Amino acid sequence: MAIIGTIRKQSGLAVIIVGVAIAAFVIGDFGKRRARGTTDIAVVNGEEIPYADYSAKVEEALETQKENRPNDKISDQETFQLRQGVYDQLVKEVILSKEYEEIGLVVSPEELFDQIQGKQPHRYILQYFKDPKTGAYSPALVLNYLKQLDQMEPKAKKQWLAFEKAIKEDRQESNFNNLVGKSFYMPKAFLKQEYVSKTRSMQVRFVAPNPYEIPDKDVKINDADYQTFYTKNIQYFFQDEPLRDIDFVTFDVQPSPTDRKKTTDDVVALYRDFQASPDPVNFMNANSDKKFDTVFIKKGILAPRIDSLLFNAKPGTFVNPFEQNNSWLMAKLLEIQERPDTMNGMQCLIAFAYPGNENIKRTKEQAKAKADSLMSVLKKKPEMLADYARNISEFGNAKQDGGILKGIKDGDPALSIFYNTGLNMKPKEIKLIETKVGYAIFRLDDKTKPVKKMKVAMVSRNIEPSNQTYQDTYTKASAFAGQNRTSEAFEKGASKQGLSKRESPNMKESDNSVMGMQNAREVIRWAFSENTKVGDISPVFDLQGKYMVAILKNATPKGTVPLDLVKTRIEPSVKADKKVQITGEKLAKAMAELKDLYAVSNQMKTKVDTSVITFAGMNRAAITRDPDVVGTLFVSPTSIILGPLHGRYGVYAAIIDAINEAPKKDDFTSELQQDKQSFEQRAASIYTALQKSAKITDSRLKFF
Repeated sequence: MAIIGTIRKQSGLAVIIVGVAIAAFVIGDFGKRRARGTTDIAVVNGEEIPYADYSAKVEEALETQKENRPNDKISDQETFQLRQGVYDQLVKEVILSKEYEEIGLVVSPEELFDQIQGKQPHRYILQYFKDPKTGAYSPALVLNYLKQLDQMEPKAKKQWLAFEKAIKEDRQESNFNNLVGKSFYMPKAFLKQEYVSKTRSMQVRFVAPNPYEIPDKDVKINDADYQTFYTKNIQYFFQDEPLRDIDFVTFDVQPSPTDRKKTTDDVVALYRDFQASPDPVNFMNANSDKKFDTVFIKKGILAPRIDSLLFNAKPGTFVNPFEQNNSWLMAKLLEIQERPDTMNGMQCLIAFAYPGNENIKRTKEQAKAKADSLMSVLKKKPEMLADYARNISEFGNAKQDGGILKGIKDGDPALSIFYNTGLNMKPKEIKLIETKVGYAIFRLDDKTKPVKKMKVAMVSRNIEPSNQTYQDTYTKASAFAGQNRTSEAFEKGASKQGLSKRESPNMKESDNSVMGMQNAREVIRWAFSENTKVGDISPVFDLQGKYMVAILKNATPKGTVPLDLVKTRIEPSVKADKKVQITGEKLAKAMAELKDLYAVSNQMKTKVDTSVITFAGMNRAAITRDPDVVGTLFVSPTSIILGPLHGRYGVYAAIIDAINEAPKKDDFTSELQQDKQSFEQRAASIYTALQKSAKITDSRLKFF
């Protein structure tokens, strides 16, 4: 949110973060039912979110983003992320608004007033209403801003209302989370049982032969083994959202020999114009494909060829065009000076009013008069500058740093006026400098030893493919897509043409990139289209300098994934289960023949381990990794050989030697507090649970 410049300067109110702006913009009338037949971007628990409404919110958020930038440029990736953010916020608002309505949760006018002007205001207020001099929150700035609100332009008023709504919504959600968190209740009987589970222990001797010593080649698995493992672990094969796997090849668009020759001819003409230009800096800014700063540079910074030719040359010397990193470079030496890298100093600013900063009432003439008066005193008592800087200066951090300017670097645009003035000053000398915001009394304290530096104007011209080259490359990609319409043909065609086939597994509907290639949304839309089947070959996609052709290798639906789609992935686990089964059969045979645990361990070529275990705890003992086995032990008799006990990771034979009952305890306050804190932490993510349980029809793919 962009707050009108004048007020921002006065109050220190910074630009509101885009996320807050989005949250404010989406607050609307989504609690109302809409007419059927509307084209919706989503339907949430039966509530429609029309695309027109969504699009309007996106446009508003984009405008907010632009107002917060020094330029209006927003990348495609940023636009996509903003679209996703607006969608997520709209869905969240629909889900939570129904929860609020059911329990009658509102933020009253009195509570909202307290959040804005109370003793403990909302964090947004604390963040954006800070005194520019102290950096601390200032209630006076809030009041001053609100007093001037009626005199502001309509746009600023609208922005404030959006900001106010964002505070209200955030407060409402916080109250909701707190209500859930405070709903915790744990009966004493449960606390006691939890305590016993953690402290009642048993001493166990056990044998745990390692099933993973069996070589893979000795393990044969069949369809029944796959089915058994799949059924036993069915809960792990639920997919929250659909996924797609693709293979693809790319056709890079590279400059052709003809393109290179044309660029070379253009560079020859450009160099002639560069040599003839009376203003090489303006020529560079107008004609260079890459922007360069004309600052003074030490030896070794620029391209080696330019550095070696110009560093000992005379101003006015040119470097002929040469090719480097797929670009042509040319340069002209403008100036050579002996300059320090850094200098240190102190300043005291006497500010004057200027457009956008009416907080200062002093005119330029009045500021000059006051600065001259201080300079007169400093001529006699130069040591007074430190007091002036700390107590009089109107520079932002003067009260904290005493006006000290440390490490003024050569080429730093923010401090260039002090650096350039300090070039011709002696240490401890004081000068008066006119700046854009006031008169600065500047004292140079010291500077590093001057070194030789040069200022150079450089022009670059990229070697780029022509439209014809783009067309030729597209034709090549299109021919590949047309001639290789099956999975087998795709593989052979890629190999024959020397194309590197790449994989992009587990793509989501919400993705915007493919294996690091940004702005690949159209690839995602194709892969998830209801008309695209496994084995289909894509059309040619234009990915900014590359053309892509893909094949859909796999489509994983939302919900429980069928066995045939996970068979390859679970094969190692199925083999591991089979090894546990085989080991269990060997252990059962040994236990049937032998009645002594040590004899069984010798038969199984392992050792007898000992451990003290609890029902709710784990330790380094192998047997405690399997909770099902631990549970069985705690309901088994002592002093007899138990087993084979089958777990997820192994199979065991065990003897319970002793039971150590939990120490008697009546006060479970600490346990209650720990459980309460844990519950409150989980309650903070209640929206995630609500979102998962909500019925959401997501139609984003139809629109972008």
